[in-house]
Amino acid sequence: MAVRLFSILLAALLTAVALASATTGPPVSPARPNVVVIMTDDQTYADLATMPHTLRLLGEGGATFERSYVSYPLCCPSRATYLTGQYAHNHGVRSTTPPEGGVERLDDAHALPVWLRDAGYDTIHIGKYLNGYGMRRKPRVPPGWTDWHGAVDKSTYQMYGYTLYENGVSTTYGDFYDEEPGLYQTDVFAHKARSAIAGHAGAGAPFFLSLNFVAPHGEVDAPGSATTPHLRPAPRHEGSFWWMRDGGGPAGEDDVRDKPAYVRGLAPIGDAGQDRIRVDVQARRESLLAVDEAVESVVSELERIGELASTYILFTSDNGFFQGEHRIPKGKYLAYEPATHVPLLMRGPGIAPGTISDELVANTDLAPTILELTGARADLVPDGRSLMPFARDGTLRSARGVVHEGLIGGSIDRDGASPRRRAAGIYYALRTDRYLYIMWRGGARELYDLRLDPGELDSRHRDPAYAGVRRAMSEATRRLRRCAGPACLEPVSVPEPLPIRLR
Repeated sequence: MAVRLFSILLAALLTAVALASATTGPPVSPARPNVVVIMTDDQTYADLATMPHTLRLLGEGGATFERSYVSYPLCCPSRATYLTGQYAHNHGVRSTTPPEGGVERLDDAHALPVWLRDAGYDTIHIGKYLNGYGMRRKPRVPPGWTDWHGAVDKSTYQMYGYTLYENGVSTTYGDFYDEEPGLYQTDVFAHKARSAIAGHAGAGAPFFLSLNFVAPHGEVDAPGSATTPHLRPAPRHEGSFWWMRDGGGPAGEDDVRDKPAYVRGLAPIGDAGQDRIRVDVQARRESLLAVDEAVESVVSELERIGELASTYILFTSDNGFFQGEHRIPKGKYLAYEPATHVPLLMRGPGIAPGTISDELVANTDLAPTILELTGARADLVPDGRSLMPFARDGTLRSARGVVHEGLIGGSIDRDGASPRRRAAGIYYALRTDRYLYIMWRGGARELYDLRLDPGELDSRHRDPAYAGVRRAMSEATRRLRRCAGPACLEPVSVPEPLPIRLR
């Protein structure tokens, strides 16, 4: 009898503990949560500082990944990676234009919206898609999307007078030369996002919303133009950062002898170049203020209809942007920090507010994360992994590296004042917790110790103290540059450098 009574009391105690854990522990993820991905264009990690609502609602309200990188820092390949979870050497989109890239290059029948639709999700796209959408061929609704509002190129890069292909109908909003405040592109995209969310109040099916803003990418000079000056901010935000034009400037690099030929051929940025960069930086930051307001409005609408608690929101950018670093006035494509380091914030059920993760993550991880959250299944093997373990526990670490690749022999702006370009070449690179190694076709090499040199100013590829590091990074880069699936997740082991002398 005593044994039986003890068993009853023990069972009651365990039940009480379980109930207490259920009520005081982290919220349990809903079986079929909504997912919202908000993506900007050419936004650097540093640009995030100008977005207080986004930092408060998504960063302080969730997890901040402080070391998030894109594998291929160019719009179209990067966005294809977002939609597939694969590196460009696997999904095949290597450029912004045919035959190596552009919207036609992606096999969109095997991509995230198809997998989510098959899992019972309503799938909504608003804004920029892949480069060239609707330009060489008539626009269409790509497979898997149930609600489509895609910007038609090249009007995508017009803040007024842009055309959207919306569920089979093309509509042009405003006129390029008439800055009608109510038709500012970022605000219109935000309004459409709120309307789409409102339409799911009380709906049975969960939804996936991909909201793609153009800011802070440069705007075309005029319809049909190939040049891209700075983006026009919303009229209400013009001049908000007027003080950025006074003094200061990007980190320069006086000695570029350790850099490959494409950088050695760049002239130092003079006073006129610095002035142009400051004007661009001001416009970029001001253009992001409307995006920041859009993020706040999306969160507010989710809360209004009672869906915020069952929605995951991710905020990121397709790539970063040079603003004078390494003598590069503007551009991307290269593996250096300004072009590859991007914001990544995430909030949702089970993610403790204020979580900070220093884990090295990549845009190959976005699709696998969404697949885990939704229970959808891919019909190809992603190269990334889910971010959820790191979002739930900011102390988790791994030894996986991130592959960077430039597979088209791309180009960068030569002086920032004209469309003249300089060839950059083809490269394969590997980023680890401490190092960045770049292997150029043609023989050039770069090796940076990011712990001692976060600005990537002093390549150690010829330093005897780093001989063992160089060999290990070279071997790992050769192994991973054509990796696929689980092989891309293999840890990278690198020895410590020999004791070095400060130079």
